[in-house]
Amino acid sequence: MYTYRTRLPFAIIVLVVFAGCGPAPTIAPSLVPTTPAIAPTLVPKVAPIATASVYPLTITDSAERKVTIARQPQTFVSLSPSVTEILFTLGVGNQIVAVDQFSDYPPEAKNILNIGGSGGTFNFEKIVEQQTDVVFGAGPTSPESIRKLEELKQTVVIIGSHKSTIENIMDDIRLTGQIAAVPERARQVTDAMQQKLDRLKQKVAGAMTRPKVYWEIDATSTTKPFSVGPGNFVNDLITLAGGENIFANSLSPFPQVSVEQIVAANPDVIVLVSHVTPESIKVRAGWDTINAVKNSHIYVVDENLTSRTGPRVVDGLEAAMKVIHPELLQ
Repeated sequence: MYTYRTRLPFAIIVLVVFAGCGPAPTIAPSLVPTTPAIAPTLVPKVAPIATASVYPLTITDSAERKVTIARQPQTFVSLSPSVTEILFTLGVGNQIVAVDQFSDYPPEAKNILNIGGSGGTFNFEKIVEQQTDVVFGAGPTSPESIRKLEELKQTVVIIGSHKSTIENIMDDIRLTGQIAAVPERARQVTDAMQQKLDRLKQKVAGAMTRPKVYWEIDATSTTKPFSVGPGNFVNDLITLAGGENIFANSLSPFPQVSVEQIVAANPDVIVLVSHVTPESIKVRAGWDTINAVKNSHIYVVDENLTSRTGPRVVDGLEAAMKVIHPELLQ
């Protein structure tokens, strides 16, 4: 998983820099409240059905770029863990010839050629050597990397952006399915996601309260941590899970906030996705007056589910519900 600052999720750290997703270490000691395992969204296991995509195919990607794909792609390079997950979920994982170093799910992804990605730097020579049909980037992929790949005559498609919502993510999956000539499989995947999303929404409709939530994504500086603002899918997760994001009115999708702001907002629930433990939160100066600290409502959630804009995002919503409204899932 990506690091925050040193281990901040890639999709988020780039957004923070411009304001941007990988396995976190297991950080739950025996007394740390953690979320129970989440059952994955089940998708019918059927062979990909290549219909409706006609080549040359011109699409508009998530970066609003017009891209023409000359022929039906046979191979792909993925520069993003979320795109890697999407391709495997669509049943075309065996067509991926190279991935970024953070692509670790499903486990088979770790056996594919690694073309780097630390600090947004890739091994362009290796990418070109693959003679791939499409290079998939994501929102965090730098404009410099895109330009370099285009100069090397690579067909680059960007999937996802810093403004992704759950609905946008499903659109991204459908777009990827269109490009990969498996639109029917993409429809099945997004239908299954929507069905689970609808079930969870029905449960949240029965919530009697809306707890105030502080979601911490990076505490390299414990006095100026990064949190979650509006206009991104993590804020969506908090809202859909029946919570109230205390920084929903921030001017940034991933604001750097002060201790004073957090204490003043007095959240009922604190959610951690970095390598910070609940115990360390409890000993931060001034935090002892916060309701979440006084009531030990401090939880670690699976970063893989809540920081990647891929097919498991609805499972991330369920993980958020388990800590914001656990009574709704009993």
